[in-house]
Amino acid sequence: MNIPKQVIYIIEHLQKNGFEGFIVGGCVRDYLLGFEPKDFDITTDAMPQDIKNIFNHTIDTGIEHGTVTVVLDRQNFEVTTYRIDGEYKDNRRPENVIFSKKIDEDLSRRDFTMNAIAYNINKGFIDPFNGREDIKNKLIKGVGNADIRFKEDALRMMRGVRFSAQLGFNIEEKTFLAIKENNKLIENISVERIRDEFLKLIKSDYIEKLSLLQETNLYKYFIPEIEPIFKNYKKNILILKKLSKDLRLAFLLSHLTEKEVELILKRLRLDNKTIKEIKTIITYFNYDFKEDRIETRKFLCEIGEVELFKKILEIKFCISLIENNLVQCKKYDNIYDEIEETIRKNQCFSLKTLAITGNDLKEIGIINGKEIGELLKKALNLVLEQPNKNNKEILLNYVKEQI
Repeated sequence: MNIPKQVIYIIEHLQKNGFEGFIVGGCVRDYLLGFEPKDFDITTDAMPQDIKNIFNHTIDTGIEHGTVTVVLDRQNFEVTTYRIDGEYKDNRRPENVIFSKKIDEDLSRRDFTMNAIAYNINKGFIDPFNGREDIKNKLIKGVGNADIRFKEDALRMMRGVRFSAQLGFNIEEKTFLAIKENNKLIENISVERIRDEFLKLIKSDYIEKLSLLQETNLYKYFIPEIEPIFKNYKKNILILKKLSKDLRLAFLLSHLTEKEVELILKRLRLDNKTIKEIKTIITYFNYDFKEDRIETRKFLCEIGEVELFKKILEIKFCISLIENNLVQCKKYDNIYDEIEETIRKNQCFSLKTLAITGNDLKEIGIINGKEIGELLKKALNLVLEQPNKNNKEILLNYVKEQI
């Protein structure tokens, strides 16, 4: 394993002071899958105060749960004491934690066997739940009793489905049944945490695993509105696979009205920019765009953003492609080319790039704000139809004719 020198340093210094140290969880799993880990979690039998005494620069990240951040070379590394979780009363977090001296006890509290593997250079793998074998068999399996794991933290059910979609793994039968039996517990989890898992799921490479949300009925507790997607699932999955990953959510909601979509996205507490973008896509989703340069410029003006117009066309193109409607595919290709030509020729399609401004109209004696706005719109409409007229002198003469 290509373990960063800082991580090796931390583990070696723990050992020099009479303690154990292992990398654990996602970083070990990613190594075994052939991925480059994004971060490294270290677990140890050293108590939080011992960690603070051993290393010069530390931060009390979550010291009540045994986590101390060690800072080396301006990088942060979380070091956590082995622990056993106390009672879970809210299906979200333990009431308390009990520090342990045994690595196996620490691994036994984790969610899935593939995440319950520890490693260091001297002792190799610590894998009491056969996580490496499950990774080899592409299987997501709960640690110990999956039913208990999901009752402890209900978000683990969404994580299991998300991992399945990201890795293309199957969910082990007992683990799957435990999700199905405990699905309602997901209501106890904050919408933000569910949303984050859902977005990771639908942006995953194995998007066909979205069906697991239906098979377990998890979706009914946080986004029941996507149910129509499952009715023509094979076709919809083919479309989702063709789409850019950031357009998948918009497609999943494309059968709804703009207002319905807005309410869903606000319920999921998505940011305003995303809400606005998806609402715009929904607004124009069923519009029959014409293969006409003037119409294209007018829609660029109406939609307001070049990239957003392209995203709308991409969805419509992918649907036409899966439906084998080559005539429509060609049309959307041509409209896309018209957009590119508009940009390439630097043609005006908004008030921002119009050759005249409100101040120009004031200088020729037009002071009424409403009148200025209407005249600028007329001038813009002229330019959308005749791009070569985006000239200050020409437009001022045109405006004077309209007064």
